[in-house]
Amino acid sequence: LYVSEMMQNGAIEFKKCSSKENGGGLYSSELQSNGLLRFSHCSAREGGGLHASTVTQNNGSLGFSNCNSQWNGGCFYSSSFTQKNGGVGFSNCSSQRSGGGLYVASEYDFQHSTAFFHHCTAKEDGGGLWVSRFQQQAPVSFYNCRAAIGGGLSAIRINGTQPMNFHECRATEAGGGLLLQGLEGSSVDRFRAENCSAARASAIQARNLTIKSLVLVDTFNQTVDAVSLKVSTTSFHVSGTKPDLSMEVVDLQIDSDVDCSKLRECRLVVTSSAPKLGGFQCSLGAGVAEHPAFGCLACPEGYTQIESVTNGPCRHCPEGASLCHAAKIQMMDGLMLHEGNISRPLHCPTKAACRGGELPITDSRPMCQKGYGGEGCASCVRDEGTLYLMPDSSVLACTPCAPDTASQLLQWCSFLGQRVVLFAVSAAIIFRAGHADRVKNSGVYLNQLMSFASVSGCVVTSVMQTETAQTVKNVAVEYLYGIAVFLSDAVSGQGSNSSHCLLSYLGLEATGLPGVHCLDLVVATSLVLLLSLKDFRVALVAGLNCFLPGILADIAKYAVCYRLEEEQTGGTDRLICNHLPHLPFGNLLGFIAVAASFLAVFAVSLFLWIQLSTSQEATKEDELPSHVAFLTRKYAEGRRYFEAERLIRKVLLATAAALYPSTTFPSLQMTSLTIVTGASMLVYGVFQPYRQQLWNWSELGLLATALLLIAMASAVIWNEERWDKTQIGQIGMIITLGGIVTAVCSAFMVKIAAEVWREQRPAGSSHPA
Repeated sequence: LYVSEMMQNGAIEFKKCSSKENGGGLYSSELQSNGLLRFSHCSAREGGGLHASTVTQNNGSLGFSNCNSQWNGGCFYSSSFTQKNGGVGFSNCSSQRSGGGLYVASEYDFQHSTAFFHHCTAKEDGGGLWVSRFQQQAPVSFYNCRAAIGGGLSAIRINGTQPMNFHECRATEAGGGLLLQGLEGSSVDRFRAENCSAARASAIQARNLTIKSLVLVDTFNQTVDAVSLKVSTTSFHVSGTKPDLSMEVVDLQIDSDVDCSKLRECRLVVTSSAPKLGGFQCSLGAGVAEHPAFGCLACPEGYTQIESVTNGPCRHCPEGASLCHAAKIQMMDGLMLHEGNISRPLHCPTKAACRGGELPITDSRPMCQKGYGGEGCASCVRDEGTLYLMPDSSVLACTPCAPDTASQLLQWCSFLGQRVVLFAVSAAIIFRAGHADRVKNSGVYLNQLMSFASVSGCVVTSVMQTETAQTVKNVAVEYLYGIAVFLSDAVSGQGSNSSHCLLSYLGLEATGLPGVHCLDLVVATSLVLLLSLKDFRVALVAGLNCFLPGILADIAKYAVCYRLEEEQTGGTDRLICNHLPHLPFGNLLGFIAVAASFLAVFAVSLFLWIQLSTSQEATKEDELPSHVAFLTRKYAEGRRYFEAERLIRKVLLATAAALYPSTTFPSLQMTSLTIVTGASMLVYGVFQPYRQQLWNWSELGLLATALLLIAMASAVIWNEERWDKTQIGQIGMIITLGGIVTAVCSAFMVKIAAEVWREQRPAGSSHPA
C-alpha cells in the first residue's frame, strides 16, 4: 500500500507483503496511527514492513514480526518517529545493513509508551534499533538481538530518563548491548545488561555517556571489556555466574561504590586520566586495588580477604595460620581471630577452646568451641540453648550446666553429699582418736590418702585436657578415667563439678567467682557450726582439715591472669585479670589485696591449727582430748606439730592447682606440684615423724607415687607439642597413669575400710562391737 498521507484509527494488518523498493507492506510520507497496525512476513529493499518519513503514534499499537529488508530497517524505517501513550513491538526482524527492527534516520521521540525488540538482527549496525537521536522517556527492552556493532541498540545521541534493558544481545565486534557513536554528551537513567557479549565492550561502547544506574549481570568474561570509553554513573552493580569483569575506560567517573560483591574479580583499566571513583564492594577472596588496575582483584599468595562484602584491600595472612588462601584462613590450635581484625591473632588461654577455627566461620570448624566465646575464646557463653559456666577446677574453662531439674538436683546432692560425708568421716575419726588406747591405723591412712588425692586429682585433670586424651574414644579408657576422677575428687574434697552452675540453678549466675567462694564458705561454716554443738574444737579441726585448702584456693583464683598477646614492655602489660579486685593504680593493688587476704587467712588458720595441737586440759597422753590426740598421738616425741606440714602441703597443692589451671598453665602446675611433693618427700625422709615405721614408709610410698604421676603427666603434656610424638605411646602413658591412680585410691580405701572393721572389734573378738 502506498499513500502520501495517512491517518489510521482502526485496525489494519499486513501479511506476506513485499516490495522491490521501500515499504513492503506500507509506504507513506506521513503516517499518524491511533489504532492497531500489524505487519508480518513482509519484505522490501528498505523498511521491510513499513517505510514512512514521519510517523506519529498516539494511544495506538504497532506490531512487526518476521519482516526483513535488504538495506536498513528490517521491519520499520522512518526519518522521524514520535510515539506517545502507545506501544510498539518487533519480533524476528532482520536487515542486511542497519536497524534490524527499526531504523530512525533523525529523531525518535519515545514518551509514555512501551517498546520491545525480540530476536532482531542486522549485519552491520543496531541489531534491534538504529537511531540518530533517541529521546527515551519510557522503558525499552532488547532481547536476543544481534549485529556486528551495537547488538541491541546503536545511536549517535541518547537522552534517556527511563530504564533500558538488554538481555542476551550479541555483537561480533563491539557494543554487545549499546553502541553510542556521537561525541556529544548522552545520558541514560537506568541501564541493565544481562548475559550480553561482544568482541569488545560487551555491554556498552560509548564516547561520552552518563548513566545514573548501571547494572551488569553475566555481561563479561575474563578477556572481554564490559564498559569502554567515558562512563559516569552514580550506581554501579555487577553480578552473575561468570567469575570476572574487566572494563577498559579512558575517562571514568563513578560517584558511588561499584558493587562487585557477586564476582570473583572486577577490573577497571583506565588508560588516560585518573578516574574519580566512589569505591568498590568486593567479594570473598578479593580486595580493592589501584594497581595495575582499579577494582576488586583476587588476593595473591600470602594475602587474604575473608569478608563476604568489603570495601577494603586484601591483607597479609596472619601469623599463626596453618592455612591461608585468598578466601579462607585456618588458625593453628590455641589461636583465634576476629573477622573484623585478622591482623591481630589472639592466643586462647584455654587451648581446648580454640581447635584451629576457620574464617569465614563454618559449623565444622568454628573459631571457638562449644560454650566458649569472646576475645581469645576466654568467656563462657550459652550455646544451642545450653548454658556454659566455669567449673571448680579452672576459672578459665567452661563446662555445660544441667538443662533439666532432675540433673540439677542430682548435682546439688553430689556437691553437698561429698562434703558432708568427708566431714563426717573426718569428725568420726577425730572423736575415736580420743577414746582409743592407741592410734588408729584408719585415721593415719585416711589422712595420707587425702594428701595423695590432692596431687592425683590435679594430675588426672591435666592429662585429660591433652588432645590425645580428648580424641581417645575407647569406652574402657573413659571408664577408667571416670573412676580415677571420682575417687580423687571424693577423697580430696575438692571436686570437679561446677559450683557456678549450682548457683545458676538458683538464679545467681551473675555472682560469678565471689558467689562460688561464698557457697563454699556457707557450706563449710554450716557443717562446722552444726558439729560445734557437740565439740567446737573437733569441729574446727575437721573443718580446717577438709575445707581450708579449697577456701584458700578460691582466694587464689582471683589472681589468675592471662595474656592474649605477647608482652611488649614487660611487667603486667597486656595482662588480663578478670577476677582481680578493681582498685586504683592498675592490677598491682589488686594482687596485693589478694595476696594479703590469702596470707591472713592462712596465718590465722595455721595458728589455730597449732594451738589446737596443744592440750590445755590434760598433762598425760592417755587423757588427751580427741582433737589433740588426733593431731599429735601418731607422731614421735619432738614431732607433735608435724600434722601442720600436711595441712600446709594440701593448701599449697590446692593453691597451685587453682592459680595455674591445667587448661592454661599445665607446665607451671606440674612444676609447682613437683616442688611441693618433692619437698614433702624430703622432709618425711629426713625426719621420719611417725611413731610406727610402717606409716613412714606408707607416706613415702604415696609421695613417690605422686612424683611418678607428675613425671608421667609432664611427659604426656610435653610430647603433645612435638611433631614426632607416637600416638600409641601417649595413649599407653595415659592409660598407665589412670590405672595407677585408680589402683592406689581403691587399695587404700579398701585398707581403710578393713582397718575400721578391725578397730571396731572388742579385744579378743572376731565380730565388731
